[in-house]
Amino acid sequence: MFEKFLRNAVSKLFWGFFRHVLSDKQYAKVRYWLETGRTLHLKNPKLFTEKIQYIKLFEHSDIRKKFANRYAVREFVTQKIGRSHLIPLIGNYNKMTPDIWETLPNQFVLKANHGSEMIEIIRDKQSTNYEQIRSVTHKWKNTSYYKFGREWAYKEVPRTIVAEELILDSENSIPKDFKFFCFDGVVEIIQIDFDRFEKHRQNLFDRNFNPIDGTLLSPPYSGPVAKPELLDEAVNIAEVLAEGINFIRVDLYLLKNKVYFGELTNYPLNGFVPFKPMSLEQKFGSLIKLQKSQ
Repeated sequence: MFEKFLRNAVSKLFWGFFRHVLSDKQYAKVRYWLETGRTLHLKNPKLFTEKIQYIKLFEHSDIRKKFANRYAVREFVTQKIGRSHLIPLIGNYNKMTPDIWETLPNQFVLKANHGSEMIEIIRDKQSTNYEQIRSVTHKWKNTSYYKFGREWAYKEVPRTIVAEELILDSENSIPKDFKFFCFDGVVEIIQIDFDRFEKHRQNLFDRNFNPIDGTLLSPPYSGPVAKPELLDEAVNIAEVLAEGINFIRVDLYLLKNKVYFGELTNYPLNGFVPFKPMSLEQKFGSLIKLQKSQ
């Protein structure tokens, strides 16, 4: 009871003001305890989330900065697997203006170049309020994604607005997200996200598409999940993109006849959401070989 009271009190202080004056390491330690109830071990990390925190704090490289940049990463993907796997780009803009809005097609997707969860899906521009979109994208521009979550790789990413074509599945719906957790260039976990923008569900599989009995963030989808025809191709693409990286999550979309690149994720869920049960946290943590320097 006392620990719950203490965490609630610290949480109010942390999100109210305290987080602004903490170093990145202090921020990680306090928030990790608030989110998981556990002490963050950085000298000898073992759990998956602990190692993600270590990578975030200590393994800084130009390639991870490129991965975090939605626009710049397209060049990396083109060099690795070819431009055909990229969702067609409409434009990369410093800000949204009426003139730019007029040039955009009736359906498209807007994303902030410099962070996650900043996205607007436009299915019908004619029925969409431009001023609302302008206001949202202006807010993105004024948001430091690094300062909010202390994800180092986003610190210097240009704050632009990326517009891409809207891709839909055979049912005219937003396609499922396939997220490939790659360890030293090898896919070990496949996460499928269903209805991400509505009733979010997630299922976990190994590289051979055997179900993994566990969860990460959302509860599992209860219906049948057939192995996609393009899964083997997607695994190969993920491993090509992940080559030479001790850990990276490769996010792809598998449509009927095409695998599209989504993004490269350095720090899934910012390293604050553990796999459940604990045995998965330990197992997947053991797969990350850190560049130990501390």
